[in-house]
Amino acid sequence: MALYVDDLLLGGSDVQEINVIVDMLSKEFKMSKSEKASEFLGIRIEFTSDNLFLDQESYILRLLKKYKMLDCNPSSIPIETKATAATFEKGNHFNGPYRELVGSLLYLAYVSRPDILFAVNCLSQLQEHPTDAAWCALKKILRYLKGTAKMKINYKKCNLYDSDLSLYVDADWGSNSNDRKSISGYLIMFCNNPILWCVNKQKCIALSSTEAEIIALSKGVQDLLWIKGIASEIVCVKNLIVYEDNQSCIKCIANENNFGRMKHIDIKLKFIRDIVSRNKIKIEYISTGNQIADMLTKALPKIKFCELLKLCNFQI
Repeated sequence: MALYVDDLLLGGSDVQEINVIVDMLSKEFKMSKSEKASEFLGIRIEFTSDNLFLDQESYILRLLKKYKMLDCNPSSIPIETKATAATFEKGNHFNGPYRELVGSLLYLAYVSRPDILFAVNCLSQLQEHPTDAAWCALKKILRYLKGTAKMKINYKKCNLYDSDLSLYVDADWGSNSNDRKSISGYLIMFCNNPILWCVNKQKCIALSSTEAEIIALSKGVQDLLWIKGIASEIVCVKNLIVYEDNQSCIKCIANENNFGRMKHIDIKLKFIRDIVSRNKIKIEYISTGNQIADMLTKALPKIKFCELLKLCNFQI
């Protein structure tokens, strides 16, 4: 059951049980219902015998109309390659609905479009002092959405009684020349279907790429364990697998070297080691070319960006 204000979504394998719940709620509240959900909170829901598709085409079209971008030329990527927040900080101050558009794009990014999350997160860092260049970069995201408005997440049917939860996690070490704080990004997959993704700037400055990866890994593992707790109520989760592309980070977790002089890092490292030692998770190396979380931490060129999108089960 999912409830947001007065919108309710019910799902389950027993239709009779669902009807019992609906009848019970109908006695207490005035309700209208549909036989099968087709939309929820602006998310279009489509069912086939083996797949579930989610998209927000109508939401995107409303955004394009609002910002007079319906007739714009599409872009193949949401942000220029290798861009960071520092790329757009110089220039004339922009007086316009910058924060409003950032908020609208963040909602879209976290609900159904992780492909724009890095770009939106990058530009959200300039909300206090937006520039004309930053506004143009936001409009580039809209141009990208114009060309991918019909993009859907394809959730494929799987065995709910023998399934894995996977965490893809990455960090971009100190790429922003302004403050040199690294970017963490991770994506959680259930049966190879994306269910949660996150991007954030790390609060402290990591002194090495290994430190940055440990910080990102610690946060990602916390969310992985949280998702596992929820999923275990309805399915049998067989394995928790963490995919990491930094071999130094993997070796650091495996041996007894510590960051004794940096308590904030050392605590995160020991947390991960403890979870691994108790066989709660398994950490495996993955090549950077197959690291899905790479698109959440940096602005990638078109070919690599599209390759990672395919690994996320996106369908255009």
